[in-house]
Amino acid sequence: MTTLHTALRALTAAALAAVAGAAAGQESAINYFGSFQHASGEYTLSETTRSSLLFNGLSYRKGRWSFSASIPLIYQDSPFVSYAGGSPVPAGRRQGMETQDGTDGGTGGIHGEGSGKGGTVDVPSPDTLDFDKSGVGDPLFRADFAVSESRAEGPGFGVYAVAKPPLADEDSGFGTGEWDYGAGITISRQAGSILFLADLGYWVYGDLPDLELKDPLTFSLGLSHSLSGGRLLVGASVWGSTETVDGVDGPLQIGITASRLVGSGRSYSLTLSAGLTESAPDHSLSVGWRVGL
Repeated sequence: MTTLHTALRALTAAALAAVAGAAAGQESAINYFGSFQHASGEYTLSETTRSSLLFNGLSYRKGRWSFSASIPLIYQDSPFVSYAGGSPVPAGRRQGMETQDGTDGGTGGIHGEGSGKGGTVDVPSPDTLDFDKSGVGDPLFRADFAVSESRAEGPGFGVYAVAKPPLADEDSGFGTGEWDYGAGITISRQAGSILFLADLGYWVYGDLPDLELKDPLTFSLGLSHSLSGGRLLVGASVWGSTETVDGVDGPLQIGITASRLVGSGRSYSLTLSAGLTESAPDHSLSVGWRVGL
């Protein structure tokens, strides 16, 4: 996100790691956090796109407020996936590329004429697939406010705002070239060693140069169990959004996470996830870390 993320997509995993630190009373005011994610999927196309993302960020917490900023380094082996709000978006044929019959792929080719089976798009000629690109993605800034904390007698509730300025090279496909921003709510409930986390948000996406994007509702749900006095968390999560590309179901993923607190303010996590819709990565692996400063 949190796959991510995204992960939003990784928001749930990051939250689990943070809760592991809080449960052991090791929460630091300033934290360095990061994650490495490798994902692969067809994203409605007839060829697989592989991408690797390395996130680095800082978070600061004071009272009920918390702030975070992160930036990704991205490697990708095809030009057919872009990023909006930090999430992968199937961009289909990008303008100026030729298909195998020699015609221009044009715009919005995800569900146009000449698409393959199951609504997938035939990719351009093999010459255009000789693509390896890496670079810096757009940074992501987030502010959270805890309206109430999770207690034995009731759930915790929070609100947040998030923004992604257009700093990435627009030609790289690693951003929309416009501002993306959103807001949402978080809910947590802890009962003994069981923790429930939920996130519901709404994003306003900037359009890609050759593809109009819809503004999605996003969500994540996570359920975890703490072991070893709160120093180990294992859990399962689901996250996704409504459609962002016309005619293509929004991404939906499920995952399992293990998070371990290894010292004062330090934790590590491992997340394995699988996509349930064509617009989500088929498989992804994410390793995350958090260090109190």
